[in-house]
Amino acid sequence: MSLSVENVSHEYFQGNCVIDDFSISVNDGEIVALVGPSGCGKTTLLHCITGLVAPTSGRVQVDGVDVSHKKTHERGIGIMMQDQPLYEHLSVEQNIAFPLRARGKKKQDVSQLLEQLELADIAKQKVSSCSGGERRRVAFGRAIVTKPNVLLLDEPFISLNEELRNSMRERIAKENVSTLLVTHNFEDASMLCDRVIELEKL
Repeated sequence: MSLSVENVSHEYFQGNCVIDDFSISVNDGEIVALVGPSGCGKTTLLHCITGLVAPTSGRVQVDGVDVSHKKTHERGIGIMMQDQPLYEHLSVEQNIAFPLRARGKKKQDVSQLLEQLELADIAKQKVSSCSGGERRRVAFGRAIVTKPNVLLLDEPFISLNEELRNSMRERIAKENVSTLLVTHNFEDASMLCDRVIELEKL
């Protein structure tokens, strides 16, 4: 399904505008990267799209349907945040399955996804003991386990070595879902994405 962001702006306190009248579209199955310096609004834009932050103006559409006033879990959007909060007391498997349980799908098996993310060997391990790279893969699993219509990824390759970066790029591509990806790494963006859009700091 497609994603359309139309004339979105967001202001913090005292009229400090982080995003100003920004528009972007992501076609069905397309992967688009946003690159730019820290503070240019990349992460804030993702939060506006998923409903974690209310934009000052503009709207968000998924496959032509305006979702701007829907709750986050009603938008059909999966998000992997840069500082993804994980449940430290739960296992890797429980963390990835949590969005399913929250939607009443307690019996759905996530073992195949754990295998695909190379996390099966530590499925019962608590997230609190995971490495940075393992935590990123857990966060990615959380984002895709519900099979979202649109996927938002904020710095998905942080803390991954080259082998795991390649594996993650392949995994993202296999999802075949409309994806908006934020990264500081132009190489990752150019190797994976259909388009790369540069944002400038206001």
